[in-house]
Amino acid sequence: MTYHLKNVIDDLIIDNNERKALYCEFYAIDQRELEEDKVVAEYVENHHQILDALIAGYKEMGPLNKKICDELVGCECETEFEKKR
Repeated sequence: MTYHLKNVIDDLIIDNNERKALYCEFYAIDQRELEEDKVVAEYVENHHQILDALIAGYKEMGPLNKKICDELVGCECETEFEKKR
């Protein structure tokens, strides 16, 4: 996954502002805090690759997860139908 991580992230995130917003949401911090607090900014900078990897992983697994859900939704509906009988 890591060999093409940058391309996946670049495809997923339009610009640095959106990337910042995602980091702030993930770390539950205000964007002003990221800009004003050097300690917070350094932490996010030092750990941003972890979040980038998570984003890339979710994006990469999305089609497979959708396929699995599409296949299993029928089973779930059948089970619910059987319970109601």
